[in-house]
Amino acid sequence: MSGQVIESGMARIRDARGRDPSTGPSGYERLFGNAQIGQLLSKVQATVISTGNELERVLEDNVTRPDGISIGKINAQKRKFKNVKTDADGNKHTIGVDVAIYRDGKVKLIELKDGDVFDTKKVAGEVQSLSIAKRSLISTGKYKEDQVSIHFCSFNQENKQQIYNGAKHLIPTGSAMTGRELCGELGIDYDRIIKDRRSQQPDNLDYFITELLKIQAVREIVKKNVAPI
Repeated sequence: MSGQVIESGMARIRDARGRDPSTGPSGYERLFGNAQIGQLLSKVQATVISTGNELERVLEDNVTRPDGISIGKINAQKRKFKNVKTDADGNKHTIGVDVAIYRDGKVKLIELKDGDVFDTKKVAGEVQSLSIAKRSLISTGKYKEDQVSIHFCSFNQENKQQIYNGAKHLIPTGSAMTGRELCGELGIDYDRIIKDRRSQQPDNLDYFITELLKIQAVREIVKKNVAPI
């Protein structure tokens, strides 16, 4: 593959469906007392989630060195661990990690995140899954303890201390990984990925402000509080 980044910009708010109004008022509607604001903010939330979900696909599309890499559909089975004991009663399940890198006799198991502030319970569960996957690899006899490492990648954060802080210090020492580091492993130009993902920001800003100003209650507040330009 060439080093050219395949364009796949950030998700657009205008394309999001948002909450189905027939299911009742959203938390945003209850917060503001306005159904239109609630629906618009639910579309924003859906877009944020979509942007995070598409990150793995963006990276998969731009991998330049697929040998030893497991992400998305690339060598997908190499990051799935079957018949792994995951609970006290002996039940076995399949554990999957977001990214696995097999190189130079070592394995890196990586949890991939778009943000950098996380729910405590969710982080604990993800670290547990990574640890279980690590034990599964070691139990095969092909790798020793020091040959398998787990990593928690916060893609848009370049400060490792902030990654630890955002994960409530629940991730092991030395496991924080920046998006730049991950891209280095995948043979991807990090800066170009960031630039490409920002390509929809102007459209998102324009759409959000335009839709917000269509709401009568918002227009009245703006008229009352903003001096004419």
